Amino acid sequence: MIEKYFIPGVRLKWVKPRDFTGGAMDGSLVDCPAGQETPMIYDGMDGELQGFSPVNVTALGFRMNMPISYSWLSYAPGRTARRMRVAGDMLTGYMSGCLITDWSENGMRYVGHIGTIDGNAVVNARVKSAFAGAMPSQTRGFNPAGAWTRGEITPLMLKFKGGAQERIFALVTSSGDYYAILMFLLVGKPNEWCVGGIKKVPPMNRAALHAHLTRP
Repeated sequence: MIEKYFIPGVRLKWVKPRDFTGGAMDGSLVDCPAGQETPMIYDGMDGELQGFSPVNVTALGFRMNMPISYSWLSYAPGRTARRMRVAGDMLTGYMSGCLITDWSENGMRYVGHIGTIDGNAVVNARVKSAFAGAMPSQTRGFNPAGAWTRGEITPLMLKFKGGAQERIFALVTSSGDYYAILMFLLVGKPNEWCVGGIKKVPPMNRAALHAHLTRP
């Protein structure tokens, strides 16, 4: 399972895959293009965060320049992007308030990223309403950004003397577990990341999701 790689202090070389832009922001459900994954390479443990959670990386099977396999679900602003969960452990982001969901449809399990946009109330109401009205009965979901507080993020970010920008990602594993991953993008190093932490998040059921999506 990919979640074992996202422990505090792990350094990664990675360029985040691009968003799925274009098309009308009409709240529609769209299939995420395949093949968006970019190489994610393990680059050792970060000296500034390593003391926060010392681990025996050798025992975990980590090795320098080891590629980490994952599947990517693109963010589609103003729409809900989906991808079959059989593609493997699914990463998506950045997360700042979008809900991540999964559901069964025609015998297949899908993961969806409800593409709300910071500060755009009109588009957000449209995309949330569209998904709320179309959710199958067994839909589950979670709010990854809501799993981390500013009080948790800031002390970690301040450990980086050269500066870092926090980013939150969502992970849905092939077994259906949900995780919110805190990552730091190092300032001036556009492909160098450090993991701040990972939290397993309990899912919301369909009723809770519907209430969240339809509240004023």
